[in-house]
Amino acid sequence: MSSLETRSVIECLSEFKATRLGNSRNIHVYLPPGYHEHTDKRYPVVYMHAGQRAFGLSKPGQETWQMDVAADRLIGLGLMEELIIVGISHVRPVTHNEFYHYAAPVREAVDVGCSGLLYEHFIVHELKPFIDRRYRTLTEPEHTGMIGSSAAALCTFHIGMRHPDVFGKLMMLSPFFYDVQLDASSPGRLKEEPMIRLPAGKPDVRMWMDIGDMEGLFLPSQIREVVDKLLDRGYVAGKDLIYLEQPDAGHQEADWAERVHLPLLCMFGKKGSPASLELKGRSVLGLKGDMKCRINALLRYDNGVKVSLLEGTYISEQPDVLKVLPDGTLIPVATGRAVVRLQFGELTATKAYTVVEELSGHVLICLSAQSPSREPAEDTIYGGMGMKLKHVGDGHYEGCFEVPRDSGFRFRFTRGFRRFETDPDGRPMPNRVFRATHPQSLHYTIRSWGDSPARNETRR
Repeated sequence: MSSLETRSVIECLSEFKATRLGNSRNIHVYLPPGYHEHTDKRYPVVYMHAGQRAFGLSKPGQETWQMDVAADRLIGLGLMEELIIVGISHVRPVTHNEFYHYAAPVREAVDVGCSGLLYEHFIVHELKPFIDRRYRTLTEPEHTGMIGSSAAALCTFHIGMRHPDVFGKLMMLSPFFYDVQLDASSPGRLKEEPMIRLPAGKPDVRMWMDIGDMEGLFLPSQIREVVDKLLDRGYVAGKDLIYLEQPDAGHQEADWAERVHLPLLCMFGKKGSPASLELKGRSVLGLKGDMKCRINALLRYDNGVKVSLLEGTYISEQPDVLKVLPDGTLIPVATGRAVVRLQFGELTATKAYTVVEELSGHVLICLSAQSPSREPAEDTIYGGMGMKLKHVGDGHYEGCFEVPRDSGFRFRFTRGFRRFETDPDGRPMPNRVFRATHPQSLHYTIRSWGDSPARNETRR
């Protein structure tokens, strides 16, 4: 970048109206370095949902993706072409959710309807034409992307599949494809309500999908199920559909900010060469029990891109103990030890496995929490992913839950919507973290509540 070129800038389009939704919102537009100097140049565009969390530095309780920082770095290193990023502020759902196209989760449907089709109309027919008129954009679908996380990733999928003639690049981080609740009466102890609707055909789009392995009840297996269905429809792994299972990543802005450069590089960056290969995932399997395992083969490129291979040339050196399918699924045959090898081009990776007699797919996690005695007691409080702890007296709460083995949880205790625990001064608490690799009893001390009348009285 020339020293005479300006730095990137972010413009705010205030109170941009969505006619069919009957509301307005701010639109934040990132313009890359050199945009105002190179007046004959046009740029690809990425539209991001929940754009109020797209740019700027993060601070406790107000995390952002820092996409401007990521884009500046990638452009400055010459790894990615200059692009425009349009952050679409989200209007918080009261009676309707803009990210739901067809159905709200059953637990929300009583109060919340779906306005995803109206939101889609706003983006396709109002916002994008305005952006294309106001800025020097490359308007074709191969130069136009959309990105979102969680429910916004679900929305990205539905809009993109319905409008491949508008959006050719879809980037979905931790997509909310299933609403998941603990349910001891359901198979697998989980009630998984599908939120995604697959298209009838095979729209011509490129997709990035990822998921962390510490997102509570949002499991990699759920996203892989959707990925496998798309592959069955003819999408090509690594070309049309890129997947990543990110180790140790949770379901929050900080985690998405750490890896947002990956889909940007995949969709708009310079092509890299394979550099390293590593087999991740558990190494102890059960001959009996309901614990299913699939290898997470992480492939890293020399340009910084990291993906999970969806298929490969796997070889088990002890097939009488352990078999392995091309998609990395492990099938125990007998107790003992086995080594699996994966060959990808010039790269090779191996991992040793132990097959034991039996391993359950679920473990019992018991949580207890002590709330400050000065706080008014609630009947229940909540831990991670709907873990409801009941009040048993003197500010003490308890609950036991069967959860998928290896699932990871990052959470703060709440006593209602966004009524989080805090430190004594009302500042956000760091996430509590545990992984359910084995049965555990965990005890926590809650220091204060952010909406506490006692704390507010003290501060006055």
